[in-house]
Amino acid sequence: MRHDTRLSARDNILVAATNLFYEQGYQATTIDHVLARSGVSRPTLYTHFATKEDLGLAYLKLRRQQDLNAIKDAIRQEKTPESRFLAIISHVRKALLDSNYRGCRYFNVIAELQATNNPLVKEARHYVEDFREIIRDVVLELKATGKRYKTLDVNRVAEAYYLMVSGAIMGSQEYQDPWPIDRAIQEIKNLILV
Repeated sequence: MRHDTRLSARDNILVAATNLFYEQGYQATTIDHVLARSGVSRPTLYTHFATKEDLGLAYLKLRRQQDLNAIKDAIRQEKTPESRFLAIISHVRKALLDSNYRGCRYFNVIAELQATNNPLVKEARHYVEDFREIIRDVVLELKATGKRYKTLDVNRVAEAYYLMVSGAIMGSQEYQDPWPIDRAIQEIKNLILV
């Protein structure tokens, strides 16, 4: 058991599930795995989460907020519109390396469960849409900074940025190497060369 005695039972369950769902996938993770990792009893788990799906939704909602806040914090730390523009891909690169190329938890859930009407897939897509909006916001800020970027096509640049990030995550996960994300960084820089 690797549970933290300082956390509530609910938090221990959520921490265990968060790690397991990301490490081995949602479908491969059983309630027994979560019980073993969290150190709580089955009745305690079901007191907090009626189903595995409820636990999966709680995991995605918790991580969605944490992950979006981390990206926004990375952007806020930068001083110029250009560095804020690049902060997203830099943050993704660091997260990818820190996770040993496990990829994006949201893309993984979408790929694993596939059904568009699945509540977990819907929740994962909420993150993707929020992520795309953050990209759009930094592109809009860049366009508003002055003459140099006034002709920037916000939709084209934001969509290309998102597609490059997505492809780089998948490529780095596939090759277990940073070269796809590093190449994406160069291509994303090229999006704003005017």
